[in-house]
Amino acid sequence: MEIRTLAPAYSMKRYALWLIIIALGSCTSIGDSNVLDSDDYSTKEERVEILKQQIQTYSSFENAEFELFNVNGFTNSRLETPGPSSWDYKFAIKVRPEDVDKWMGGWVSFTPQNYDAAWTQEITATRKKDWKTAGDAEYFARKGDNVTMIVYRSQGIIFKRVIEE
Repeated sequence: MEIRTLAPAYSMKRYALWLIIIALGSCTSIGDSNVLDSDDYSTKEERVEILKQQIQTYSSFENAEFELFNVNGFTNSRLETPGPSSWDYKFAIKVRPEDVDKWMGGWVSFTPQNYDAAWTQEITATRKKDWKTAGDAEYFARKGDNVTMIVYRSQGIIFKRVIEE
């Protein structure tokens, strides 16, 4: 008779444990990450392909560096409904100089006062030699958004930062 009285209690504990495991699993995404970093990819081709999947492109580009943060992650394997969006995309791309203007639609030029562009050096630190700039940078912003772009036109180097909170 003791076995019969213990069996339902054991089953209830087991059932409760499974409910906890399922609940925790629905709060996280297995294999999902909310950061993509170009330092994790060794070839230009890999970096370009990964970034093309995450941003809107206006021309081809031959090299890329990036540090992308998205609170909802980057894969389609999530089990839960995404929460409110929040992201910080920082990237550098190398385009043909004649393609720079293709990336400029809707942007307004500005003269930086206290703009901190240290992020441009941080994302290119691993492969500095690929991102040497010369001449004056051009600074642009998109009205109504927290988006900035720094352009070195003659080298075809575009740095872009997009923040959504």
